[in-house]
Amino acid sequence: MIRHLSQPILLAAFLTGWLQAAPPVTVLGWSPDGHFLAVGRPRSIELLKPSSSHTPASRTNLALPKVCALAFHPDGRHLWLAGGTPGESGALLELNLPSLTQARRFDVRADLVESISIHPDGQSLAHTDGNSIRQIMLPVGIASSVPFHSGHSGRILAIAHAPGAPFLLSVATDRSVKVWTDTTNAPVRSFGHHTEAPHAIAFQPGATLPTCATAGDDRTVRIWQPGIGRMVRIVRHHEGPILTLGYTPDGRRLYTAGTEGILRCLDASSDEILHSWAASPDWINALAVHPVTGMIATGDARGEVRLWNPDGSRMTP
Repeated sequence: MIRHLSQPILLAAFLTGWLQAAPPVTVLGWSPDGHFLAVGRPRSIELLKPSSSHTPASRTNLALPKVCALAFHPDGRHLWLAGGTPGESGALLELNLPSLTQARRFDVRADLVESISIHPDGQSLAHTDGNSIRQIMLPVGIASSVPFHSGHSGRILAIAHAPGAPFLLSVATDRSVKVWTDTTNAPVRSFGHHTEAPHAIAFQPGATLPTCATAGDDRTVRIWQPGIGRMVRIVRHHEGPILTLGYTPDGRRLYTAGTEGILRCLDASSDEILHSWAASPDWINALAVHPVTGMIATGDARGEVRLWNPDGSRMTP
């Protein structure tokens, strides 16, 4: 098991400089049991065990020049990756865990797959396809031949299934947030409150009504209850585009990061920023909150992966 660290650990120090020379981190994700941290980079994926001072548990090279998204299957035995070659081709890879050997591959139209989301029941996977969303039925591996949902006028940047509710959320370069159900190809709701493109979506654990946060280039975090069509609040006080965000397991805190290299801790029930700290000298492209301990992993454009305690304390390497 991963121990709850009393201070943040710089994984580059763990791995004796190995990560410092690595390509940029593009995506991060904890396994459902919290034993592994998946680190996506151009043409590679790694599984790290932060409780160990040894080399990564596994690593493999990929035929994906860009890795845009990852998702662990709820069974904990498979990891899905999405990406491709910008402007040329996209692909989805299913990898076995923990070996990271390839189980299946699906090729997707003539551009990147920007985002994926596995349904909470584990039976299907939704993925972006330009300004549409398509679906793969996982047990049999049948991909939909027509768009599962289509309605954005710009490229979709992120999608996420609502836990415990029958809908999917999407955000796109057209600056809209759309709510979809499995029974219609038109959005049941559409919000146009963002003034620039939103990049990220996170659903709040334990909320009475499904509640989520979106954030992006307009330097705001917007809190929604998409099932009833309500925008709850706007959180400002960011000075650069927000690229990534995530809730703590108890749903009481929300972390945000982006081009400023600053990690902020927000009170999930208000617009208050509880504290913030410089977490990188470069853009933070990805963050992931541990599903048990609440520690935060950040990955940046310099290729560094760091772990932080919720209070932002830091150990001098």
